[in-house]
Amino acid sequence: MSKFKFLLGCIAMCVFLNAQAQYGYYQQALLFSQTSFGGTARIQGIGGAQVALGGDLSNANANPAGLGFYNRGSFSFSPGLDFHKTSSDYLQESNLDKQVQFSVSQLGLSFYFGDGAIASKPLRGSSFAISINRSNDFYDETFYRGTNDYNSIINAIVEKPYLDIGDGAYENFLIDQVAGFGFDSQNSEIVAYDTVAGFQNYKSPFESSVPIQQSQISTQGSQYDINLAYGGNYMDWLYFGAGLSMNTLYYQKVENYGESNYDYFDTGLDEWVEEDALDNLSIRNQLTINGIGVTANFGIIVKPLNQLSIGLSYTTPSYMALEEEQFYDFSTAYFNTYEHYAVVTLGDEGELIYDDSQYYELGNFEYSSDINKSSYALTTAGKLNLGLAYFFGKNGFITGDIEFRDYSGLYLNGKGFDLSTDNQVIAEVYQSVVNYRMGAEFRFEKFKLRGGYSVQGDPYFQADFDRAVRQISTGIGYRHEKLFVDFTMMQRLTASYLQPYEITSNQPIANLDISKISALFTVGVVF
Repeated sequence: MSKFKFLLGCIAMCVFLNAQAQYGYYQQALLFSQTSFGGTARIQGIGGAQVALGGDLSNANANPAGLGFYNRGSFSFSPGLDFHKTSSDYLQESNLDKQVQFSVSQLGLSFYFGDGAIASKPLRGSSFAISINRSNDFYDETFYRGTNDYNSIINAIVEKPYLDIGDGAYENFLIDQVAGFGFDSQNSEIVAYDTVAGFQNYKSPFESSVPIQQSQISTQGSQYDINLAYGGNYMDWLYFGAGLSMNTLYYQKVENYGESNYDYFDTGLDEWVEEDALDNLSIRNQLTINGIGVTANFGIIVKPLNQLSIGLSYTTPSYMALEEEQFYDFSTAYFNTYEHYAVVTLGDEGELIYDDSQYYELGNFEYSSDINKSSYALTTAGKLNLGLAYFFGKNGFITGDIEFRDYSGLYLNGKGFDLSTDNQVIAEVYQSVVNYRMGAEFRFEKFKLRGGYSVQGDPYFQADFDRAVRQISTGIGYRHEKLFVDFTMMQRLTASYLQPYEITSNQPIANLDISKISALFTVGVVF
């Protein structure tokens, strides 16, 4: 087994045994660290490249030195529509899911300090800005379905009955159901449930049954940065700035996983036949996370030539406090033809006693887990950005940014439980990346045409496929005295995969192609 798979297995066992959330904390650490600067439709229209540019309220979050370009106050508001599309390929069956979501990408206000009377002084002017930027969007809908000819989630539970959902499988009579499988009905638990060894003794009467599987996964929520930033202009060639951001986070994931239409191979008939006992099962898992953090950013922009700007900015890691809740519901339905099982009890000396005179009558069963709560802290990856912009007089400009991040430096600290294994996975699995953003704007009197492209690098050190996120954008803008309006269309593309459960052999995998088309509109005034 590879080091990668071994570490993932360790963290999964650690998380489940400590009755925490069902998903590894190292996964959330990466998800909440893959943030962008966001911003207005103008900035999004040029691929998000803005480190060497000024005069936009997006600067408050990306490079506050850009606020030094202002010579007036400004206000802008940026609502939009996001069109999500996820195509899945699971067990040779393809499916497509589409959703539309309204969002607010940016809201900001800046105040200018300075006037023409002090234009000859070294400090030409400065601005203070308050803004809100969306830095991460979690909204998505995913559906996959297929016929699994090799295994069921029941087989995964039999392999690892210590997992949290093993309780639900036991209570619903899916594992250790029949005589000889080692039930302690007096204590309502599997014999040797709390021991490390002996899991191979757990059985299920449905280990040979294979089903149609499907999963509907809905995620929602976002991360926002509330920014307070200041930028100044020194002699019209050096611009400097600093800012402080409060980071807010809300994330919810609901997965509805189901299996039905079970078949098994009858060796006597030498053919596949329909399961006459188990009808279907469904598992609903819900994970909710709320968090708050703080980040600081610093930057400078230098204009060695009138037509050239060079920008440098650094955003510190965000120090976030997270609160998490997770629970699941497990329901199972049996056919009426499968009604009775003997009750197994534990004798005084630990022996198993089978009482064929007592029976459980099977039908429909439901199990709800306890709500597992946890609190932990996350230190995200910092961002170092270098930008360059070249201006063609009043006809437009081209610009580009390079961003450096090290995801292997993410750090988790649990309150009352140990996350050292997660941190080990982070150090082994994630890597540093270089992200690119580039764009151009061309001006035709009061109108502006824009285009851009960006790439967020794959954060995994070793991967079977490229998880890089690519985005292409195009937009148009209009300026008239104190009013400006911008519109941008963006398409964001990435690939991913999901595993409904982990199993030793014939691991089922859903391959996903994810597309998000965003229509972003900004309206603003200067004063």
